[in-house]
Amino acid sequence: MYKLYLEKNISSKDLLKKVLEENDIQDKIIYNEYGKPYLENNPLYFNISHSGIYTALVISDAEVGIDIEKIHMPKNALLHVCNEEEKRLIKSVEDFTIMWVKKESYVKYLGIGISYGLKNVDTTKIKDFVLKKVGNYYISIYGKNLK
Repeated sequence: MYKLYLEKNISSKDLLKKVLEENDIQDKIIYNEYGKPYLENNPLYFNISHSGIYTALVISDAEVGIDIEKIHMPKNALLHVCNEEEKRLIKSVEDFTIMWVKKESYVKYLGIGISYGLKNVDTTKIKDFVLKKVGNYYISIYGKNLK
């Protein structure tokens, strides 16, 4: 089970503070060695992402990762994000953005961030994504048994 919060023109820190207050959560936020935040002594999981005017936050009762990206393809992005098979599957900037958000939400789920190397994530073999489109942005949430 998860809940998505999406707001315009708010910082990650302020959205997190707002959601924690709304849910009466006062636990201390701690970070793993890669910078992924957790609540100390609390089984609630969360993850945050931002792009352009949007900040997205997901809370869940299990480990979760989220990414939001405006639909675009930065110069040389294919070289750094996609493996050879994935490059063949990409037919548009939208296809690229979808692949990108899936990869980032997955490595954020793992708690290792992009240091893992996005090319090392094969989205053709990973299926537990929830994908949403909001205007010209895509959001990917990754976690086991999301409903």
